Amino acid sequence: RATAFSADSASAAMPSEPHVGSGGLTPGAPVQDVPPPGGFKPVRYSRNLPKGGPSSLVIALGSAALFTFGMYKVISANRLRRSWFREEKDIRLAILPFLTAESDLQQQHIKSTLTQKEAELMASVPGWEAGASVYHSRYMKPMEKIGVPQSQKSIFGATS
Repeated sequence: RATAFSADSASAAMPSEPHVGSGGLTPGAPVQDVPPPGGFKPVRYSRNLPKGGPSSLVIALGSAALFTFGMYKVISANRLRRSWFREEKDIRLAILPFLTAESDLQQQHIKSTLTQKEAELMASVPGWEAGASVYHSRYMKPMEKIGVPQSQKSIFGATS
């Protein structure tokens, strides 16, 4: 059985088994692992790693370049989006007179229809004038019409 001892402890150490060759129970010479003749090869403990990547200056410059490029793309996309919005607004402004004329025709039709219905319903009331305002005092403000769109409030006589 091989056990490892240092030079100091080799003389003081007792083997775990008695030496049988001498005929008694006298301790024999200790058995040790020893290095091969000429010694072990030296252990390489120096770091042999590749270079640790780009330097901090290269990383900083790369980050700044990437940020600049990204901001350029964001700004150009915002300008393009703004031009699309401006174009859409110009188109809406261009067709606004036609939409206003159409709305005016619809309002006039609704007003004439309501006046005809009012004339039919109030035909039996003497002195009733269809389509006339029911407010004869210039100091009374017309009641607000709740639930009527702003574009049709002039039809019902509530101009504000």
